[in-house]
Order: sequence, then structure tokens, then C-alpha cells
Amino acid sequence: MERIKVHTENPEKRVIDKAVSVIESGGVALIPGDTSYLLAVKIGKKGALEKLNRIKQTKKRKFYSLVFKDLSDISRYADIDNRHFSLLKRCLPGAYTFILTASREIPKIMLENRKEIGIRIPESRLLNDLVEALGEPIVVSTASNEDGDEFCDPEEDDPDWLGFVDLLVDGGYLAMELTTIVQLSGDEYEIVREGKGDIDIF
Repeated sequence: MERIKVHTENPEKRVIDKAVSVIESGGVALIPGDTSYLLAVKIGKKGALEKLNRIKQTKKRKFYSLVFKDLSDISRYADIDNRHFSLLKRCLPGAYTFILTASREIPKIMLENRKEIGIRIPESRLLNDLVEALGEPIVVSTASNEDGDEFCDPEEDDPDWLGFVDLLVDGGYLAMELTTIVQLSGDEYEIVREGKGDIDIF
């Protein structure tokens, strides 16, 4: 595994370029986000998604989210109407995961008989620059597995699954928090999980 240091508030171009290269080639990058370290892979890369499953210690395909740089591309990957768009515009960027109906652009390998996909626009300059450089959203999952083996500190943490990671983007210690998950369906919304994102905004 290769390791590269980064200033998360002002990420260097060489760091972004390296992460893009690894993700484009089907590798797994471990990257600091706005709520935790995230495992990031390229959308539609079967081998990379299978690596994520091994990290998560499950034979089933996990429910992963897509990170976007802004709202402009979301309608390509998820069915969204004006009501949903207004709510997302009010909350994002922020520590929220919105669950929307997936469009046909989402590879079937990501859905596992589901018809929904998680949508995120984090408050993270690093992730924003990475998505912009890739030219497409990235698939992400919290850097932990079903046994609770978390990754927060590049200096101390060494979970067994780290061997499946191709690149560690070291942004220093980052306490693990959860996003607030919001299910959107028609005129209704449901707070599935309360996390860092403020629910009073709803």
C-alpha cells in the first residue's frame, strides 16, 4: 500500500492526481472525508467493488453511496424531481446521505436487487477536487467493517482489511462520525438515521 500526505483544506494537485490514477485503475483509495475516512472506488469497476465487499467482510453487495461535487450531475444517476432538488439544495453540501431511486446509469453490481442509491455532497475540498478531476462521481463507504474495525488514525490504526487498500491519503487523525441518512420518496421524507447532519433543517 502506498501512502501520501495531504493538506485536506488545500489539497495538492499531486495528491489528487495520484488518487485519480489509483481509482481509475480499479484500486481502492482510503481518503479523509467530512465525517470519517472513506474507502473510495470508481463507479462500475467490478473488481474494486468486490474489494470493498471483502473489506466489509460480507459476501453480499453492500449499500454504497456516490459522492458528487455539486447537484448538477445527480439527475443522471438518480430519479429526482423539483421537490427533492429543493431539499437537497437546502442541505448540501453537508453531512447527509440522501436515498433516491437509482437511474439506469447505476451499474447493477452496485444495487443487489435494490432500486436505490445513496447520494452525498460532502463539505470536503479534497473530495470535491477528486470528483472534479475524475469527471464522475465516486463510490464511497465508511472506513470500517462489520466487525467494527474502524480507521481513524493513520499513525496508530492497522485493521486487517488495510491490506486490500492500494492508496492511503493521510490527512491525520479524523474521528469517525456518521452522516444523517434521509430517505426520499414522492412528497415524503424519512430520517433513517440521525448523524452529524442537523435534522432541524427539515
